[in-house]
Amino acid sequence: MAQHGYGEANGKVILIGEHAVTFGEPAIAIPFTTGKVRATIEALSDTETSYIKSDVYDGALIYAPEHLKAVIRRFIDLYQIDNPIKVTIDTNLPASRGLGSSAAMAVAFVRASFDYLNKPLSDEQLIEEANWAERIAHGKPSGIDTQTIVSNKPVWFQKGEVQNLKPLELKGYMVVIDTGVRGSTKQAVEDVHNLWKEDAAYLQYVEHIGQLVFEASDAINHRNFEQLASIFNLCQENLRTLTVSHDKIEALLEASKNEGAIAGKLTGGGRGGSMIVLATTIEIAERIAKTAEALGAHHTWIEYLGG
Repeated sequence: MAQHGYGEANGKVILIGEHAVTFGEPAIAIPFTTGKVRATIEALSDTETSYIKSDVYDGALIYAPEHLKAVIRRFIDLYQIDNPIKVTIDTNLPASRGLGSSAAMAVAFVRASFDYLNKPLSDEQLIEEANWAERIAHGKPSGIDTQTIVSNKPVWFQKGEVQNLKPLELKGYMVVIDTGVRGSTKQAVEDVHNLWKEDAAYLQYVEHIGQLVFEASDAINHRNFEQLASIFNLCQENLRTLTVSHDKIEALLEASKNEGAIAGKLTGGGRGGSMIVLATTIEIAERIAKTAEALGAHHTWIEYLGG
């Protein structure tokens, strides 16, 4: 029987705190369990060549994009893998949408590689290995994506420190919408900081988002879905003022509220990317998803927030 390894991971969603977190304010991120990455590693015969099969690249390892090639070559070299291998990556997480796709891919591959080697893997080692891969992809990742994905629990993140939170127990649904517009988190973050440098008055909106993170935590602890919805709407107003919303986000928000959504906001860097909408029932959530797709959203997912 040929040697084989398998690993999977889900994505993550920043619930609240985006952009303000780059000023030292807190943020809350949660696992995105319906967004999945699955990685497999298979041993090939000596006459074959190592290759990758994925949505972003399908071909020989030697010609793969650098962030993929570096991670796989490191595995081969570090563990002295003598035979060629086939790496397959299946995902429904789109890249550059703020849903943690690269971190999920790193976690899934590390899990697959240790399964292939039949070696035990602690969470600490998994985070260390996955963050190495994330540095190849992003340079200086915050670590919030990897920590959220590995712990599979909500996390409180502030100034590089991560604290696990209790699982959500909210009686409601979250619709995650991929707007189909590729955002640039780096550019959006730079623009918000430039706004503040040019006019210190913009800092009040950043600080208000930070305050809303504490209020969101309180709403979650008291299982108050409606309070969280009000906080979401206030947060989106601040993000809009900080220029990181987008016409597509605003159009989808309006359409979602027409279908019964009680709140919505962008998630991640903004200027496109993804957004999250809250609904009280599965029927409303399904209508929101259907309408969003009719308006050009590339993907929609529905998550129950009750655990």
